[in-house]
Amino acid sequence: MDLFFVPNRGKPFFIEVGYFDTVLEIKEKIEKYQGIPVSRQTLSFNGEILQDELNVHYSEILDRSRIELLIAPDPNVKNDEVLLSSKIHVVLKMPNSKGGIMVRMDVDETILALKEKIQVMARVPACRLVIHANGAELHDGRTLKDCGLADNSELDVLIQASPETTSTASSVHAVVRPGKLKIVVLTKNGSNRVPLEVNPWEVVGELRAKLQNLEEEMQLDLPKGGYFFIHKQNVMDDDKSFRWHHVGQGDAIEIFSGTVSGGS
Repeated sequence: MDLFFVPNRGKPFFIEVGYFDTVLEIKEKIEKYQGIPVSRQTLSFNGEILQDELNVHYSEILDRSRIELLIAPDPNVKNDEVLLSSKIHVVLKMPNSKGGIMVRMDVDETILALKEKIQVMARVPACRLVIHANGAELHDGRTLKDCGLADNSELDVLIQASPETTSTASSVHAVVRPGKLKIVVLTKNGSNRVPLEVNPWEVVGELRAKLQNLEEEMQLDLPKGGYFFIHKQNVMDDDKSFRWHHVGQGDAIEIFSGTVSGGS
């Protein structure tokens, strides 16, 4: 089937893809026929970023579907980033959303303008939205440029509780974060299955602390010489959150003996 690609620079084009191609294989075809390196490509469909491992067969992509192609600036070309300096894409991490939502903005637009766009998409009043970048809240009157946002910046979007649903004045301004995740931790050789609840915003290192607290109580078979966590065949970073690792409800996290060294 043919897909219609609309890049953020250059002319749109069609490419024939297989019904069982993964997104990564599609990116490789774009590199082959359009000369755009895979490392500089981000694909999105209906506002949702397409993950490399996604298979077309298991998505809503059909023949002649329109795919947005975000091309990152070429680090080897001087002033390449300037060409796109006025328009950027930001990736919104919404509560209860597995992937990111890509929104195109002008760097001179304000955070309030971004909230108003989210209001239309999510049907949540802009006044109830709180946006964070790298843990810092972005205030309404500042522009994206003022906040130091660049192309493909990731923003966490939180939703404040509605005044109508709160029982006390102090709770009106409480920020509602996504509910807790129910996960299963598998110790080595599958000798233990430990059901736990974690906050999506907690770092993975907190899981290590939880297991240490439960080790004696549940007689867990934890490796004595150090261990690391695996989620869907990917090594997890202790300093990153469960949300960052795309951990979902009911997911399993495995424990493997040893340590992980950088540079690989």
